[in-house]
Amino acid sequence: MYTFLAFISIFGGVVFIHELGHFLAARSVGVKVDRFYVGFDFFGLGLRLFTDSKGTEYGLGLFPFGGYCKIHGMVDESLDLPDNNSSIDHTAFESKNTIEKLWILSAGVIMNFILAIILSFFIFSVYGKQDQLPIVHKVDINGPSFGILSSNYRITGINNNSVEHWSDIIRHLNSSNINNETKPENIKPINIEYLNIANNQTSIAQISPKLVEIDYYYPIYSQLKELGAIDYVKNDKRVMAFVDIGIEPLPQAYLLPFIKEVIVESPAEKAGIPSGSYINKINNIEIESWDDIINTLSNQTLEIMLEYEFDGEVNQVMVKPQDGKIGIKPSINKVNIIPENIIFKNMKLSESIGAAFNKPISDLSLQLWGFGQIINGSMGFDGLGGPVKITQEAGKAAKYGIPYFLAFMATISTILGFMNILPIPGLDGGHALMTIIEGVSRRKIPINVKMAIQSVAVFFLLGLTVLILFNDIRNLL
Repeated sequence: MYTFLAFISIFGGVVFIHELGHFLAARSVGVKVDRFYVGFDFFGLGLRLFTDSKGTEYGLGLFPFGGYCKIHGMVDESLDLPDNNSSIDHTAFESKNTIEKLWILSAGVIMNFILAIILSFFIFSVYGKQDQLPIVHKVDINGPSFGILSSNYRITGINNNSVEHWSDIIRHLNSSNINNETKPENIKPINIEYLNIANNQTSIAQISPKLVEIDYYYPIYSQLKELGAIDYVKNDKRVMAFVDIGIEPLPQAYLLPFIKEVIVESPAEKAGIPSGSYINKINNIEIESWDDIINTLSNQTLEIMLEYEFDGEVNQVMVKPQDGKIGIKPSINKVNIIPENIIFKNMKLSESIGAAFNKPISDLSLQLWGFGQIINGSMGFDGLGGPVKITQEAGKAAKYGIPYFLAFMATISTILGFMNILPIPGLDGGHALMTIIEGVSRRKIPINVKMAIQSVAVFFLLGLTVLILFNDIRNLL
């Protein structure tokens, strides 16, 4: 119930703001709004409250997901045929010029972006920017810090620069060494100050960092670029580079031991472990995360006893690993956040304003990148999420606290705005495209053509909804 209420608050609130934008824009240019409902009144299952002096009917829909704004004289998803005199009725959508129509059609998207900016500004100004404690969790045995730093050491300074957050470590490492023509031999040693939390003793050591070059991957690069990472072409391949000393922070989240896929002919398949299983124990050792599986199986060659849960039943099987693996893959959707390992860095007012405007841009860039990956086949449809996925994530965000909840709401608002602005029939962008065509050609698209386009669009969107729901349910199982 808690998760469901969180979903209604986020998705319903975002859609309501979107429809409110259309309502206010229509009123601002003298277009009548026939109906304005909080919640959808599918099949007429809604409660009519009152009608105002301008003829707008207000009500509550039975389905509490957003709202509905019926613009007078406009062909929309209701498929209601407008009056023949709508072009001469000064309160009808069709009577307005191209600019006024585009204003009405774009207002919902504009409101979504405004909401995202306001929510982001509130988070950054009140709570700050999400970061991590500068505490070492793991040290790479092949890295520059091995033998110098250890788990539970707190980094306090780099080259006499104070360190308060993990991002400070990355920024100072890069700023001390990296430039547009970085070469491994140019990386300079750094002086690092650290506190041993166990005995409260402070020490200073010199460490020789290494330059790390990895394949360019937008989501990672978009985060590292703010901290001084660079990208360039090397051997006809785009790479991103940053300076590293081989340490990892306390984890912000962890993958649950949920099996997304069992590899064909693997030890797991031969043992009869099905995809969708949840691993409880290995050799009677409790398993809480995917890392527990990796650590338990590491270099394991003997047969193990594995306990898993599938479809409500707990089973035990014997499995013999091969090179420390049994042939299973995790689900990236099954994640638990660790709030205590996350902190918020205070920001100045000017920084909060800049970050608030940049947040929707960053979210949009990630969405465009994701769509590009799906189109070129680099990413499957598994990453697409719909109501079920949003419900799950909304519940998690609400459980972790207000800043996470509002940040998720801001992201959903940005995505909704982006989706609606696409020039797809049935969406605001599709209506806007037809309006622009009419404005440029100075000819009205026949009503029967608009109705046909809208009918096809409705079936297309319904089909897309079913596909996304199916994908949601498949990822849920």
